[in-house]
Amino acid sequence: MKLIPTIQIKNMDEISSDLGILDNTSGREFEIFMVSLFEKLGYSATVTNRSKDYGCDMMLQQGDSRIAVQSKRSESELTFTSVQRALNSLTKYNAQLAIVVTNNKFIFSAKQLAKIKNVTLIDRKKLLDLIELANLPSNTKKDLIGFSNNIRKSILKQGIDKQSFKFLGLDVPKVDHSLLTKDAYGRPYPLNNKKEKLIDIFKEIRGDDDVSIQKDTLLDFMETYPLMFGTRSESEIFLFNMVKEFMIFKPKSDFYNLV
Repeated sequence: MKLIPTIQIKNMDEISSDLGILDNTSGREFEIFMVSLFEKLGYSATVTNRSKDYGCDMMLQQGDSRIAVQSKRSESELTFTSVQRALNSLTKYNAQLAIVVTNNKFIFSAKQLAKIKNVTLIDRKKLLDLIELANLPSNTKKDLIGFSNNIRKSILKQGIDKQSFKFLGLDVPKVDHSLLTKDAYGRPYPLNNKKEKLIDIFKEIRGDDDVSIQKDTLLDFMETYPLMFGTRSESEIFLFNMVKEFMIFKPKSDFYNLV
């Protein structure tokens, strides 16, 4: 699909030092720019059907390598839903890698879900780096996969900060084991903390927005607390029981919300 820009976007050398140019484009124009950028990196870019894109705005192909890309020009930071939609595109388009690229940033929960599911997030700063890579001489190797892998490694390293430790359950305090119960496998977990942690997970994922959360996303986050929630199957049982206790409810199939 050949795209014709509705405005004249300046060349990438100028944009590489001023993303404000992209900030003033429409979502469609930002997408057009990204197509040109990925083509400079040696990929053929096919724009998907806008009404049924399943979280993928364009498919990149280079040999056997297929990459699903979601491009978002946004005036606010992107949430975990952008990562959720990118994950859907992996199966739909039989891609080996999913990328979400934006002129803005990603909130904490989006980064955590991307970390768990190995989705590459290209924020404002990384987009400048990507443009710089594309502007290298044509005889220079432009390795998008390597670029993506380096981003994922840097996100994993960022998990060392205090907030990430807390989110991933790595700062579990030492407690009196007499106050703990044990599951069928003899694993201890605080008696009253599971419900509180579930509420915390809802807040971490959606922030202040009162939106329902997809079951698989909720289970992915619960899996980062294996001592508390156990296996994925045990987490599902816990969610079922929380529905019975009217702590959470299912507004529709495979979605949960707090009561």
